[in-house]
Amino acid sequence: QMTAKEGLSKIKGNLDNSKANLTEYQKNLKTVEGNVGEIEKSKAQVEAQKQEVSKSLEENSGNLKNVEKSEAEIQTLIAEEQKSIVSEQEKIQELNKILLTLQDNQKKHKSNIATYQQQLTQAGHEKAEWKARTDKLSKQHTELANRSNSLSNQEKEWVGKKRGYEGEVSRWQKEVDRNQKLNDTYSSLAEVK
Repeated sequence: QMTAKEGLSKIKGNLDNSKANLTEYQKNLKTVEGNVGEIEKSKAQVEAQKQEVSKSLEENSGNLKNVEKSEAEIQTLIAEEQKSIVSEQEKIQELNKILLTLQDNQKKHKSNIATYQQQLTQAGHEKAEWKARTDKLSKQHTELANRSNSLSNQEKEWVGKKRGYEGEVSRWQKEVDRNQKLNDTYSSLAEVK
């Protein structure tokens, strides 16, 4: 058996250890809370960037559709001009009287086709640019989605650690309270003797 003095010394040792543990876990809790806060800020920034890229992607898709529609209209115009050429060549064979007039029409239609071909080439360049932009924005969107997922996973991990540290702080706070009570009780007993 221990003397009251030895018991009191042991209780004081336990109290000191409990206080040291409490201080350490409180410090760790602050660090974890800071990390959770930083992750939340980063997550908000990534979410904002993701929304901006989504908006750009939507606008880009609209522009690409407009170019494709224009391309289809030009193709239709070219097809119509080509039909006109065939029709007029048949008329040339049938109607020599209006040969010069029809040949003038041929030149005009060919000039139109050349103009439309130039427009089609330009539309093809624009289409390639919009497609490249779409690919770039899609890649950026995917990267941001992956980053957002990664941050969510980190947040879950840190929130879990926070709960663990909160549990330890609570446990050691109870231990400190218990040892403080023991210390106070034995201190007053020691004073009575």
